[in-house]
Amino acid sequence: MDETDYTVDKPDRIAGILKDLDHKLTLVSVRLDADGPLYTSALVRLNAAAKEVFLDELNPPRAHQQVTPGMPLRVFAALRGVAVRFSTTVARIEQEKGGALYACPYPETLEHLQRRETFRVHIPMAQRPQIELRAPGWKDPVIGELVDLSGQGMCIELATATLDTLETGTTLAFTNLLLPDVSERLSGDLRLANRRRSTREGYEYAGFEIVGMTQWLERQTNLALLHYQREARRRSME
Repeated sequence: MDETDYTVDKPDRIAGILKDLDHKLTLVSVRLDADGPLYTSALVRLNAAAKEVFLDELNPPRAHQQVTPGMPLRVFAALRGVAVRFSTTVARIEQEKGGALYACPYPETLEHLQRRETFRVHIPMAQRPQIELRAPGWKDPVIGELVDLSGQGMCIELATATLDTLETGTTLAFTNLLLPDVSERLSGDLRLANRRRSTREGYEYAGFEIVGMTQWLERQTNLALLHYQREARRRSME
């Protein structure tokens, strides 16, 4: 591992990191096999007294159908952009109104990794929220549509003519972003990272990094990510 990577094996420290993840309602990826595909899930809650982690059922549904009590899980999360990894075992599967939960014991070790990993969701066209952008040199704000969202950034569809006024690395302010399951409109700063062709003539997809991510903004973003993940799972089962 890199020199800033480290393994945590103290139970109280592991419990603290899991609590921090739980506080942020963190989306996670899960592997059922060491070299298998990554499936999406979420850390729904903890039972600190019983030292149990409750993970949301895997998406897509075919992955959930493979999970049985006693099965090992390899969990990949991100805490403020830094990767966290641990292994655990499904102790039991509980059914709740929103679906199944996997009750798993706290891991014996947990790894912090320097390499950054983020969970990203694609937003269906009919559900894309609008976002208001302001940039140096623009007389008026520009309205774009959110195409996808991650814990560290977002992709926004904008007119090519608008993007041509910006250079890669330009910082913009965003406001009036209303995401599902979030009680107030979000605002902050973005940095233009890349651009690619859109399916619409005269438009492009612009990738932005969130600048100065706060714990509060990260939690609101994760609430919306979890909503989009569950909606995708619901649509796949219809």
